[in-house]
Amino acid sequence: MTNQFLLLESTAAETRVLESRIRALHQYHTPLHILEAGCGQKWTLSLDGIDYSLTGIDLDEAALSLRKQKYDDLDNAIVGDLTTASFSDNSFHVIYNAYVLEHVHDAHAVLENFTRWLKPGGLMILKIPDRYSVYGFLARYTPHWSHVCYYRYVKGIKTAGLPGHAPYPVTYDPLLSCAGLEQYCQQHGLRICQGYRKDNYLRKKTIRTWLVRMAAQCLSLAALGYLQWRHNDLILVLQKPE
Repeated sequence: MTNQFLLLESTAAETRVLESRIRALHQYHTPLHILEAGCGQKWTLSLDGIDYSLTGIDLDEAALSLRKQKYDDLDNAIVGDLTTASFSDNSFHVIYNAYVLEHVHDAHAVLENFTRWLKPGGLMILKIPDRYSVYGFLARYTPHWSHVCYYRYVKGIKTAGLPGHAPYPVTYDPLLSCAGLEQYCQQHGLRICQGYRKDNYLRKKTIRTWLVRMAAQCLSLAALGYLQWRHNDLILVLQKPE
């Protein structure tokens, strides 16, 4: 299934694709009710010109507090766990979930909730690291403190690991693979509108990027191509039948 995913060259290209999907849905439903599931500190999409309400839910109260202080862009802000949160069935036209499921022990329960909460004809946008990429493999098999060190001393993010700030411990539920998500969609009648691949760590032309690329290629070669090195993220746009 991964080979059928289109490769997005940049975050800007990804943003344009997702915004256009949501704007197309707005032609048939207004106002849009959007759930940002695992909302963190920032909403990355621009939906100016359309009528929508944005509900954000996050388990990290500190991150949600920072979001409200800096942007105050949520119509409803909820501190809660996606596995136990309670929304009415068919509540949202769009459920947007970015880089959260890899931190959840029971991703299946979360997806079950999303499927119930989504209105017929609505879109579920999932963004996850590919567990079978070099990046996903290293994230699964290295300790959390090393992730914090990478963010702080390689990426230069001084707040990494502090309350309200990434990185968070990962679990990588086995469901979070191309095959696992495809099977889930088949069992629950969700249509995969499109799948995308994106590389977040090899775009800049620097010595560090070159070293990372070489290391990723070597690890992929050692794994006989089982681990992908050209991308690290998967983005799926799913639709619930009318």
